[in-house]
Amino acid sequence: MYQSAIIINTIAISFPVVSMIVYGRLLLMIFWFKTIQKSPELYLFYCKFVFDLVICFLSFIKMIIYGLSMTSWADFLLTNHWLTFTFVWPVSSFSTLRAILVLLIAMDRTCATYIPIKFFKYRKLIPTSFIIGLVLSYSIIDTSVAFLICQVDLSTPTGCVSAQCINGACYQRYWLVFSQILYAMIIALTVLMCLKIFFWNKASLSGDLKRANRLAMINAFILFIFNFLPPIANSVFSNYFEYVGAMNSVCQTLGFVVESWLTSVSMRQKYRVTVVTSSGKVVQKSTEKKLSEYK
Repeated sequence: MYQSAIIINTIAISFPVVSMIVYGRLLLMIFWFKTIQKSPELYLFYCKFVFDLVICFLSFIKMIIYGLSMTSWADFLLTNHWLTFTFVWPVSSFSTLRAILVLLIAMDRTCATYIPIKFFKYRKLIPTSFIIGLVLSYSIIDTSVAFLICQVDLSTPTGCVSAQCINGACYQRYWLVFSQILYAMIIALTVLMCLKIFFWNKASLSGDLKRANRLAMINAFILFIFNFLPPIANSVFSNYFEYVGAMNSVCQTLGFVVESWLTSVSMRQKYRVTVVTSSGKVVQKSTEKKLSEYK
């Protein structure tokens, strides 16, 4: 392994730590300190923040394993395939669940943009818990692919510590193809939403709806740059691991850093909207305040 790969992977260990701090602080501000007001339009995003927090923690351990593979621990990690699989495979599995959730968020935001009346009439009939349960249920399929279809062998030592070696070529091929399909659908839906918002939609939106649309755009942008493009580069440069190390993991964790920062800025941003009180007085309301303050 080249020196460049060692440097890149060593630096990348800090990426999930930074993301965990930002997302942890954001969740505390929403649910504990309540300095950011909760909004029904953002419930799915709150669940995504929890997914991101879990993936960042698992990615941190995964990056440590990659770092140890560059030391005298390499033989131990290659021999104990089950140990590396225990921490590397969950990152891939949770990333798939996260991508499904982001796809549902993109569908949610696009429907709200194109058919707002029907959306707000029927969307409340689908509880957030049902959507999250639907997302989590896919883990059964993902596990079945890994252990029943691809039959990952945990007893045989691996020849390297890349995801393809640890997860197996069969599962890794399935994961890459399925992820790319999900990412392409998310990007397409977000482009449709952007076209509607920027070119046709002239209606005034509330602060929470603006924030939800903005978060959906951030998700799509990060997925395209840090999740959609790296696997394509990997297919072109087959020996990338020797030069840059775990490229997918490095890009994914760096994407979490960028996304967590942009999300934190968006969540704390105040929107000013016009409100007519019961007395007929017109005031400018901040989205972080409640309507009852003006009545």
